[in-house]
Amino acid sequence: MKIYFVTKNKYKIDELRGYLEHFKVREHLSFDLRTVERAVQEILHRDINVIVRRKALEAYEDLGVPCVVEHGGLFMDALPGLPGGIGQLMWDAVGDRMCGFLNPDDSRRAVARSVIGYCDGRQIWTYGGETRGHVTEARRGKYAFNWDPIFVPDECEETYGEMGPERKRATSPAVKAWDAFLSAQFPGEWPPPRP
Repeated sequence: MKIYFVTKNKYKIDELRGYLEHFKVREHLSFDLRTVERAVQEILHRDINVIVRRKALEAYEDLGVPCVVEHGGLFMDALPGLPGGIGQLMWDAVGDRMCGFLNPDDSRRAVARSVIGYCDGRQIWTYGGETRGHVTEARRGKYAFNWDPIFVPDECEETYGEMGPERKRATSPAVKAWDAFLSAQFPGEWPPPRP
């Protein structure tokens, strides 16, 4: 069986490859997960699950085979629901000036969320992962995937931008979402022993 991860985002592709290699996914599962580099329309909506369900359906309608999509968002406690699922659009427009969305007396607490959507042509499933943390006052680090340079996970000192993809994997909401997807769709095969 083949499942296709549909995205045009090189960071998502590279992070998925790192995840597959690190956890030796291909050795443990009875399916082949492949990447299709193709843009999928992202609707503007406050609910990240609505965005993901639409992306998964569009990917399936475009390719006609079982497809997986992923969408992430940063949700600041002081700005309920924002920037949320439209974080990429906002990050592209203002970059680390997003740190300034918070007033000095606002909480800098936030949650990073990732949702995987899987469509097999009959049904759409969603699987989420999240990581609590806080938003920095300024950009830190060279790994420039979306808002990674301004988010520090709980119990960490560095932003995801400072960690880079390998160290980010330990707390990544996308890894948690991929784990949820694989555990639900392939029970008994996942999770394998962690290295």
